[in-house]
Amino acid sequence: MRWHCLQHLPDEGPGHAADWLAAHGHSLTFTKLFEPNPVFPDISEFDGLLILGGAMSVHDEAAFPWLVAEKAFIRQVLRAGKVTLAICLGAQLVAEALGAEVRPNPEPEIGFWTVRFSAKALAHPLLRGWPEKAAVLHWHLDTFTVPPGAIRVGMSAGCATQGFVWGDGIIGLQFHPEMTVPMVEQLMAFEGHETAEEQEFVQTAEQIRAKLKSVWKGRKLLESLLANLVAVHEGEENEDLFRATHTN
Repeated sequence: MRWHCLQHLPDEGPGHAADWLAAHGHSLTFTKLFEPNPVFPDISEFDGLLILGGAMSVHDEAAFPWLVAEKAFIRQVLRAGKVTLAICLGAQLVAEALGAEVRPNPEPEIGFWTVRFSAKALAHPLLRGWPEKAAVLHWHLDTFTVPPGAIRVGMSAGCATQGFVWGDGIIGLQFHPEMTVPMVEQLMAFEGHETAEEQEFVQTAEQIRAKLKSVWKGRKLLESLLANLVAVHEGEENEDLFRATHTN
């Protein structure tokens, strides 16, 4: 399967997702939006889209003009029905494209916090194999409403909407299952989090480091999700083949 990745910052790469895709024989190409003159591929050049996080807001078009082109590309991908996994800022971009509102969360949510997944979401094929709850990494100031027609993935104490599933093969996650331990360290350095004080839903750098083993919980969720997304794509390909071979 051919995957394409929209990456917003140099240090926020695909992490565990890239490892899993490579191990299972899938290709991964990139549009790096932090580089000059980013280019988006033709819709026919990939099967699945991975949209990563970033420090900017979906509303920062004046500061980051490429957001306009990226939003248009995402709308094109959604109209084409491509399998899509969107994380943090990526989820906010997809949510907005699907008609949701993106706005500041009541409080920042930073660190490892438990997400309880909804029973309705766990019954969806994309979340097959997920547990009822997991402690995963969060790093966000904004949130979004559930897009019309979507299923809420779950909630945490600090954020009511931890993701959504829309249709058969589109999912947005507010938390970060893709981040490796080195990526968490890079994120803390990038954000100047070493001297950050504890808040209701913000852990200190020391508290985050004490919970770094939890990145493996996020990795397990991500690996199950990627396998399920690939299965959706392969099912669609088989349906297309059936129609092509049974049409007079």
